[in-house]
Amino acid sequence: MNWNGKDAALVEQQKNYIDTVLIPLVPLDFGTEFRQSAEQYEFIGLLADFLERQFKGRVVVTPPYAYVSEMAGNAALWSERARSAAFKHVFFLTADSMWRTRENELGGSVILVPSVPLGDMEESVKHSLISHQAKQLIQTVVEKWQDNIE
Repeated sequence: MNWNGKDAALVEQQKNYIDTVLIPLVPLDFGTEFRQSAEQYEFIGLLADFLERQFKGRVVVTPPYAYVSEMAGNAALWSERARSAAFKHVFFLTADSMWRTRENELGGSVILVPSVPLGDMEESVKHSLISHQAKQLIQTVVEKWQDNIE
């Protein structure tokens, strides 16, 4: 489910089945890392869209949490809000390895994916790359769901 009015109505109706929130984490930098942060935004966004389609009816994808390094810790508030709304699973999708070291603070599982710059790729190559990467993530998400059951 996406973060829009139509899907939000479905989430409210089917709350018993939709138990997972996926929060994309993307850096925001206007300096020396400007291009890299924009590339991560594009890459993580495409992966989140792919995962949403694969897990439609079980996962809500939020708008990206865009952060500057000094305010990165506020992402935990998103997890708290999701859990208080009765979502059992909170996943953070990111290409920034910094989040792996902060996973305990977040109150959710960090799914770290190395970013690939997509800028000049042909659409077919881009789609193939995202599809391949996302298929690996599907297994990761399913494993994390199973870990939380036991």
